Amino acid sequence: MKRGMILAKAENKRKIWLLGLSLIMVAFCGSAAFALDPMGPPAADLQAGQLKAGVDYSKSTMDLELNEGIWVEYLDGIFLDVGEAVPFTLKDFKMNKAYFNFAYGAADNCEAFLRVGGTSATFGDSIWEDGERFDSNTDFAIGGGIKATFYEEDDLKIGGMLQVSWAEFDGKLKATHWAASDFVGIDIAETQIAIGATYRLTEHVSIYGGPFLHFISGELEDTFSEIDAGGGLLTSEYSWNVEQESVFGSYIGTQIELTEEFSFNIEYQHTSASDAFGAGLKWRF
Repeated sequence: MKRGMILAKAENKRKIWLLGLSLIMVAFCGSAAFALDPMGPPAADLQAGQLKAGVDYSKSTMDLELNEGIWVEYLDGIFLDVGEAVPFTLKDFKMNKAYFNFAYGAADNCEAFLRVGGTSATFGDSIWEDGERFDSNTDFAIGGGIKATFYEEDDLKIGGMLQVSWAEFDGKLKATHWAASDFVGIDIAETQIAIGATYRLTEHVSIYGGPFLHFISGELEDTFSEIDAGGGLLTSEYSWNVEQESVFGSYIGTQIELTEEFSFNIEYQHTSASDAFGAGLKWRF
């Protein structure tokens, strides 16, 4: 009997780690897509001094506003001209993010967390509308935030969270009929502020969600060179400020307690200009 219980526990732990490994593989090897970070339940779930570690994955798509742009031209490395770049909407900016997550219970009703991981992005046919496509390298991403519980009674928790993240993307913007690719660099900082409820449906399953605010700030730079009519090398550098197109959104998710230590959550986020899927596997200890 005892041996059977030990084997059952070992099998459960093996399944949990296989689930975590699968999540990591999907996060790092899946097709390139988005930005919004996973939020999880909006209330804290750690006691003071308790620790939590895990993996997070998000896949999202959004429209971004590019404005306050300028362009500068150089001919054979010598300044030639400068002007104002036309503002526009960057459509269907897609990003994958995968994080390792570490959290600490600062108090019974408050926790802080840090995320470190990687990200990649794609978009197409938005800057020059010439059939072009951008594919980034896999680049560094970092984030963190706090969660707090404001009210708790029976199976209901109400809380709020604030999280920020930063990511950069470097890659080539190219089209099959272009003689050479553009070099594009993007820096994006995001802030998400949410308030909502978590309700425990059963001993192992909870649902959560609520409204949130989503802010983006950053910069996009596009540099390319071509031979001009006189045979010289004309280099053009464009840059725009990046902002979110929509601030207000809402999200909903579910959290499943796999064991006393392990939990898995999956969620969906939406604003009028973005959609995101998020998932996470956590280990409390």
